[in-house]
Amino acid sequence: MKTASARTPYALLLAVLCSLNAGGLFASDINLPGVPATAHAFGTPVASVQWTFSAFMIGIAVSQAVYGPISDAYGRKRVIVTGLGLFVLASLVCAVAPTVEVFGAGRLLQALGAGSGMVLGRAVISDLYEEKDAARMFATVMPIVGVSPSVAPLVGGYLTTYVSWRAPFVVTALIGLATLVVMVTAIPESLPPERRSKHLGATLKGYPKLLTRPLFWAYTINLAVAYGGYFGYLAASPLVFEKMGLATETTSYCYITVSIAYVAGNLTSRALVRRRPVNQLLWVGHGFFFVGALMMLGLGLSGAGAPWGLLVLVFMPVMTYGNGFLLPLSMSAGVTNFRSTAGSASGLMGALQLLGASLGIFLSSRLPAGDLFALGWFVTGASAVGIVAFALFLSLAARQSAAAESAAVPEPVAENRSGDLQTATAE
Repeated sequence: MKTASARTPYALLLAVLCSLNAGGLFASDINLPGVPATAHAFGTPVASVQWTFSAFMIGIAVSQAVYGPISDAYGRKRVIVTGLGLFVLASLVCAVAPTVEVFGAGRLLQALGAGSGMVLGRAVISDLYEEKDAARMFATVMPIVGVSPSVAPLVGGYLTTYVSWRAPFVVTALIGLATLVVMVTAIPESLPPERRSKHLGATLKGYPKLLTRPLFWAYTINLAVAYGGYFGYLAASPLVFEKMGLATETTSYCYITVSIAYVAGNLTSRALVRRRPVNQLLWVGHGFFFVGALMMLGLGLSGAGAPWGLLVLVFMPVMTYGNGFLLPLSMSAGVTNFRSTAGSASGLMGALQLLGASLGIFLSSRLPAGDLFALGWFVTGASAVGIVAFALFLSLAARQSAAAESAAVPEPVAENRSGDLQTATAE
């Protein structure tokens, strides 16, 4: 552990890091059970409220590409504090919003604020801890992040049922305020001035180069499709459960299984990656995602209502188990395959991943309200796009790599491909 973290009690630091890393996803999903009530209060179609989830994802996506380089230049703490302040104010705007337009603007600003913690929470860990200690801290924090999407609707469901649909946003404001106070008073700056560097311009210059690399797109589309399918389901599911006759409080329990399945897939992929190639495991992830999607489509085709329609709570976790492979392994492969522009790759992949989530929410909000059959087609289509794109871009990447190697081979060797070049390739 580095000296900066030694000045802060471990339990307090862990609590802040969990709040920073999980706060954005918690704030995103806490309103899920209250979507119908929110729409009714504003006298607007449910699709208008669902679109605010897209606004939230857009805000997080923008922050992914911007906060990291800015914090490298000016330090982590002031950027996090500024973001948390914005998050608190925006949460209060959501809580008192008189119209759906003000509510949507508040959600966008809430996301821009929450993004500082989501992006920089990981950076703070790497600043404060040496490699092995950092791995332990990540292993502690990430499962909490993984279950936050199931805890948030549970909390939101009770608040919506017994208080108001506005109450969840007061709670997120209080959580953000508590985290802000602790950050200001007890958490030191993790990136000292001598370790800072202004490379925002260099980061942005790396983006066009990455966009021309098929291998970058192979892993990035995995992220976008996995998040698009998952968040599209989250946006559409409250209406599906409402159509099945579930109460708001009951609906809040319907998101636990998907988070448990994701954490299980994450742990399984971490264990297998020591013995299996990453791309092979990514195909396993696509397989689970596709099978789960087909199961949901079959359930929709059957026209089953409650109670059999609730098998969606079994089928959707099959998809999120696949996401436990797709999300961590694709991000890791994307960054490690572009080590010279790792910062750019990480920021751009994160931004496109969340834009995929925003697109998924937008498309699912246009589906017939509460129609499980339409939702089944949506997730199946998302899975098919992911499989085709992954195969296509891996093939293009292989061709690009072969062309680059061929161009780099000296002329005498190129003429004797059956001998020296094959030996070099084998080595």
